[in-house]
Amino acid sequence: MLKEFKNLTPAEQQLMFDAIPLITILVAGADDDIDEVELAEAQRLADIRSFNATGQTNAYYEAIDGNLTQRIQELLKELPNALAPRQEAIVTKLSGLNDIFAHMDEPFGYLYFKSFRSFAKHVAESHGGFMRFMTVGPQEAEVVDLPMIHEVARPSKVDFPNLP
Repeated sequence: MLKEFKNLTPAEQQLMFDAIPLITILVAGADDDIDEVELAEAQRLADIRSFNATGQTNAYYEAIDGNLTQRIQELLKELPNALAPRQEAIVTKLSGLNDIFAHMDEPFGYLYFKSFRSFAKHVAESHGGFMRFMTVGPQEAEVVDLPMIHEVARPSKVDFPNLP
């Protein structure tokens, strides 16, 4: 168990581990076409973040990295096939992160919030545009900022001077 998850229930821990697969499905599936490029980018990004020695969430990414693609496929089987109900179900699930972030010791709620938003942006940018680079499509733009998750304020610079 990750140290920052010590105050979380088993269900809350599972939601945290499912957050990246759900975010991937939400963003990649916003145009109702989850393609291999988006899935590969999600896996690549999780790989990179699991080895980021300076990152404070790298243990989390290491924990989800090995079975990310498999977990995405499992969740896709559990979620509705139609776009609107699937997106609605994911939004409902991801909304649960608001309570979780509030229970986490500082600065972890903030760090996960920033990390999840950044992850969503990278997945969105992997699809569309010139040679699938640096452009977010209109459907992805509606969800890329994860509006269902309330912004978590940056903790004090005095207590945590090295946070982004």
